[in-house]
Amino acid sequence: MSDVVRARLVLACVLLLVGVAVVVVVRLVAGDGEDLGGATTGAGAGGAELADPSGSFTIAGNATEPISPGVMVPFDLELTNPHGATLSVTDLSVSVREVSAPNADAVHPCEVGDFAVTQSAGDIEVTVEAGATRALSSTGLARTEWPQVGMVDRPTNQDGCKGATLVLAYTASGTLDR
Repeated sequence: MSDVVRARLVLACVLLLVGVAVVVVVRLVAGDGEDLGGATTGAGAGGAELADPSGSFTIAGNATEPISPGVMVPFDLELTNPHGATLSVTDLSVSVREVSAPNADAVHPCEVGDFAVTQSAGDIEVTVEAGATRALSSTGLARTEWPQVGMVDRPTNQDGCKGATLVLAYTASGTLDR
């Protein structure tokens, strides 16, 4: 391996949140503006083993506001770099892996397809100093450039998704400056 290759270690990090769910409680709003649900909360973190066992990084995130039909909510993701060198993160994406909907039934279903994701706008790159955590909100990126998760606004009753929780998966690539 050349010194140039050793100088930049490329990390591919697929964060499938197994056992640690990012929880998003869905708030439904009636046509007259009446709030039919609770506030949105979110928390989570993930990590993955890499083909090159030299390291990884973690991504965690929270919804910045309640999710309701037809509304895309930005996620202020936090990137944690446990390494002794600066990490540059690119190719950040979010997906909905599963939905747990205690109010869903045959008449009022709630499934992964009831939710949508808008990925980060453009080719963003986030630099995280050695041993630090950096949130998207600290980068100067507009909230419209952050990944967003929302509920599809269907012409039918969506009460089956009231109180639903989502399990999200994060993927990203990172380069360590050595």
